[in-house]
Formats: sequence, C-alpha cells, structure tokens
Amino acid sequence: MNDRQKDGEAESWLHPSRRDFLTRAGLFAGGMALMGVPGFRPQLAAAAITDTRTYAAATSALELDGQFIDFLKSAEGGFPKAEVILEPTGPNQFVKKHIGQPKYQDIAIQCDPFLPKPLFDWIAATLNMSYMRKSGAIIATDFNRTEQSRLQFNNASISEIGIPACDAASKDVGLLTVKFTPEFTTPLAGKGSVLPVVGARQRAWLSSNFRLTIPGLDCSKVSKIEALTIKQTIVQSAVGQMREYQKEPGKLEFPNLVISLAEASAGTFYAWFQDMVIKGNAGDNNEKAGTLEFLDPTMKGSLLTIYFNHLGIFGFTPEPANADTIKRVKVEMYCEQITLTPVKI
Repeated sequence: MNDRQKDGEAESWLHPSRRDFLTRAGLFAGGMALMGVPGFRPQLAAAAITDTRTYAAATSALELDGQFIDFLKSAEGGFPKAEVILEPTGPNQFVKKHIGQPKYQDIAIQCDPFLPKPLFDWIAATLNMSYMRKSGAIIATDFNRTEQSRLQFNNASISEIGIPACDAASKDVGLLTVKFTPEFTTPLAGKGSVLPVVGARQRAWLSSNFRLTIPGLDCSKVSKIEALTIKQTIVQSAVGQMREYQKEPGKLEFPNLVISLAEASAGTFYAWFQDMVIKGNAGDNNEKAGTLEFLDPTMKGSLLTIYFNHLGIFGFTPEPANADTIKRVKVEMYCEQITLTPVKI
C-alpha cells in the first residue's frame, strides 16, 4: 500500500461519506443490542462478580475476653508502628536504616454512661485499685453490622477514664472516654459475621441531666461541673526472651472537682472555705463526700453514679459577670478517690 492509499483511508475515516456513516451507526446499534442478550457478556459479568467495593464503616464494637460486649460511639488507636533505627554513616556515605522494636498506641473508646457490665466491672476494678488486664478486640463493621476488620489487643490495662463535663444550659450528648494500654496488638481481617444487638438501647445522656449532692452544702444552684480525667500510669518492663514489653498498672491520679454555681446560693461553700483555708481546719474530719448522678430524661432515674471520697475545698473565686448575667463563683475541691456505681436499668 503506497502513501497515497494510506492518506485516502485516513481521510475516509476522519470524514466518512453518508453511506459509511450509516454503516457504522448500524454496526454500533447492533453491537449494543447484542450486549443486552443474556450470556453474551461473560467477561463483564465475571468482572462484576469479582469487583470488591469499599465500605463506609458504620460503627465500632468491643469484644472482651472472647465475649461480644456492645457497639461503641467511637474507637481509635492501637495499631502497631515500628521504630526506624539509623546506623552511623558507612563508607558509602548514606545512612543505613532498619526496623526496630514495634510500639503500640493506646486504644481510646467512647461510650454512653450506661455501661455494659463487663466494661463497667473493668473500670470499677481499676478505680478500686483491684487491677485487671483484659484481652479482646475492636471490631469495625459496615451499616449492616457485618464485621469487616478487627484489631486484636492483648493484656491491656486501663490508663485513663474521662468523665464528661456537666452543663445545665447545654443540650449536648455526654460520653465517657476510656483509654487502655495493650502489651501488643494484631490487625486482622474481619470474620464476615453479623454482630448481635445487645439489649435495648437507651436514649443518649444529655450533659444537662445531672445532680450533685454533697451533704452539708447547698448544691441546688450548681450550673456547671468541669470534665474529670482519671489517669493511671503504666509501667513497662523489658523481658529478655520477649520482643514486646510487659506492662503493669502503676500510680492512680484523681482530678480536682471544679464546679460553678450562683453566688447567691454559695454561702455554705464559702463557710467551708473559711473554715478549711482561712482558719486552717484542714483535717480529715473537715473533708466531705459527694455524689454526681447522670440522670435519665425524666430527671428521676440515675444512669450512673460517681462517688467522691475525701473532698477538700481549696478555691473560691468569683467569676466575671455583667449586668445581664447571674453572678457566679467557681469552687475547687481536691478529691482523694473516685468510684462508680452501675447503671440502673
């Protein structure tokens, strides 16, 4: 075929005659019709079957000691990450690198205050210094509660318990935060099973639904309570024949109880402040105990009760105010121990 013939064919394809155009249109329409015939598209059907679609994670769930506990509001962390070790520069003038010992992040979960019993027992034992180490998994599911992946964790100790703030003017949902430190974790593929629904779900707890009680003090006008974070140090010990560190719970640290209330009803708190701080009567006999209750929507039933032991006042400070706001004071109290009582369902 000479160059003139090739140029002619190219011109014919780019600028077809009316006859060529109709021929091509007919062939295209016939091809599309054949594509609709069952069994004519085996390759396309096979591709559709093997297509693996991504999924949007609907929620996370918690498993402890082989027992499915419940779905969580959120879960994060826990994945292993290796340390990169840099060696001194050699004769080739570039830094030699290799993988060191893996480290494992803390796992943080958020959940409603009405805790499932196995999780409550773990938290309560930690606060009572009867330490437990737990193994389990954080399970990621799709919107049909089908397990997609799991993060297996081993010999975990609770390292932090976060109690949400209370605010009488807020309509926000309050969630507990629990962090735990595993000795090691293993990411795994999901089993593909559908996770069960455990019990009847309660309505979310609102941070405005609370009641503070301290015998001998007027708490009826308390409008805010700052968030409380209880921390436990985790001590790690290297074991010669093991690659991972052995981890044990250490010191437990309790936060201060900080509240805000109307100045007009703060007289009993001021009298306590005068006695303990100004007059110096700061012995155990002047310390107090108290309770913080998370209330259900009726404001009558208690979902969770937090006990404060050995409260001592050390701060009484007027808060900034103007002509359009109620004058309030901030009261600060130390606390030697915090414990919990379970949900009433």
